[in-house]
Amino acid sequence: MAEIINDWDTYIQPVLFSYQTCELRITGQPPFTLVYGKNLVLAMDSPNKGQELIERLLENTDKVPQLQKNARRAIKKAQAKLEETFNKKEVKFQKGDLVLYFDKALVAQHDVKFVNKWKGPYEISHVLDKGAYKLTIDGNLIKGTVNGNLLKKYYTRDT
Repeated sequence: MAEIINDWDTYIQPVLFSYQTCELRITGQPPFTLVYGKNLVLAMDSPNKGQELIERLLENTDKVPQLQKNARRAIKKAQAKLEETFNKKEVKFQKGDLVLYFDKALVAQHDVKFVNKWKGPYEISHVLDKGAYKLTIDGNLIKGTVNGNLLKKYYTRDT
């Protein structure tokens, strides 16, 4: 008995399946039919047009390469769209531009919810390859490089 009590989670799926496919006395319908509007048909219950189960499985496995090919095509199309979107929103900064720097370290902390996560303004001192920049603040060069994705243009308030 102790083994059955400890293995209760292995019986959930079969019990739910049997409950959803059995006709209820109150409604006269199985819950599956009430939810989806049609009766559940299992592969072993009614073979299509006299086909045996093995024939239907072989027919379905013949479709797999075409399905995989369609999936690859859809993935490539989605990746190309993502790449186009990503490349489109890349902002190029020039030497001397004023920018704000996003402090990623503050995002990971939960106790600084209302602290401004954009630091600056910094000035672009060097434009490097692949969207990297070197920054200065008050004429002092900041150690290391900064990715352009962490920067946004700083606009001064004209009074």
